[in-house]
Amino acid sequence: MTDPQPKFVTGSIVRHIITMSLSSSAAILGVFFVDLLDMFFLSLLGESELAAAIGYAGTITFFTTSICIGLSIATGVVTAKAIGMTQYQEAKDKFISSASITFVISVIIVALIVPNIKLLLNSLGATGKTLEFAQNYLLIVVPALPFLGLAMCFSATLRSLGAAKAAMFSTLGGSVVNGVLDPILIFSLDMGVEGAAVASALARVSMFLISGYVLFKHHSFFTRICYAKISANGKEIFAIASPALLTNLATPVGNAYIIYVTASFGDSAVAGFSIIGRVIPVAFSVVFGLSGAVGPIIGQNYGAKEYQRIKRTISFAYIFVASYVLFIWLGLIVLSDYLVAVFNATGDAKKLLLLFCHYVSLSFLFTGITFVSNAVFNNLGKPFYSTLTNWMKATVGTIPFVYIFSVLYGVEGILIGQAIGNFVFGVVAIIFVHYFITKRCESGGNERVEIKP
Repeated sequence: MTDPQPKFVTGSIVRHIITMSLSSSAAILGVFFVDLLDMFFLSLLGESELAAAIGYAGTITFFTTSICIGLSIATGVVTAKAIGMTQYQEAKDKFISSASITFVISVIIVALIVPNIKLLLNSLGATGKTLEFAQNYLLIVVPALPFLGLAMCFSATLRSLGAAKAAMFSTLGGSVVNGVLDPILIFSLDMGVEGAAVASALARVSMFLISGYVLFKHHSFFTRICYAKISANGKEIFAIASPALLTNLATPVGNAYIIYVTASFGDSAVAGFSIIGRVIPVAFSVVFGLSGAVGPIIGQNYGAKEYQRIKRTISFAYIFVASYVLFIWLGLIVLSDYLVAVFNATGDAKKLLLLFCHYVSLSFLFTGITFVSNAVFNNLGKPFYSTLTNWMKATVGTIPFVYIFSVLYGVEGILIGQAIGNFVFGVVAIIFVHYFITKRCESGGNERVEIKP
């Protein structure tokens, strides 16, 4: 098979962004729509503790998934840059090195978390039957983390090759497995929350098998695993992966604090946040997809020294985020009462879901801006900016705002405080990008390149 060509250094930037975003978002939508179905199916069992249990368990799985995302970002960055420089064998070497590192780290994470699941859930505020449900769920899902980590690495590499549709179908394949198995295991075999967990674990294995088959069989993107090459490439990979990991861990840390505060208001409040946590990635899947889509485009153009194309990519990405979030916000307002009915939300869960749909969801505009900004920093060699922005948002932009507004307005104040933090640090991310892209592209090219968000 001939070596892949750098697809994104020519052609319409707008078309590349839209195609990559829609393909990536379709995969994300498939994964998280199944999570939404999990929540729906479990709500039909009529046990109020189940939704809260998924909320607590989701805090921990969010943490582990964020580690995999950080490692897959590094895979995509080093691979896309090498392809942009037409260094194809080096791209394969860096991919296999990154995948090997991802596997080892994910196994270590499993070994650390599994014996301490009960302790972690207790620290978040889970007790009684809710704790038991969450623990049973995690004991099945967490051991499948290595499969998820490798599947994400494979998908990131497929996107770096410009094969966004292949990456999409591999993820959707896992989602189909999950969606088919959910009702069978939860209801037909009467496995309840454990059935949802088994379905999710098998979906992770399916994603690994499908994405690996496409990458190795159809793209021949494989080379011999060699410890010397892994060691040689490790420094560059960790230079990107370390800050990317820190960046991605910031959000689950902030989320853990939010769940901790919410727990003081009872299981209904935690259930409300759990439902919102499933609605967000489905409603805003294109925003999540965009953040992963612009990375390979920027990476290839940076490797090819096409600085003006980088500028246009960032500009359109911001416009795209704003337009999409406004559209979804209006849709959530229309569907708010329907969502309350579907998930049987009552009490605090109902209040939180309505507040999110009518007002707070609009703040995701600034979250999307932060996602795009992180992709810019990671692919142009300044991941520190991503780390700094995300940790400031997760700490300074979350803890004081959530605490103060929860005291002033009760459980609804938690969402209000979170939205204000999103706004503040979305603006900070824009300022960082404006400053950085000017300096970085000016030093790399022959002309000054400025960007106005």
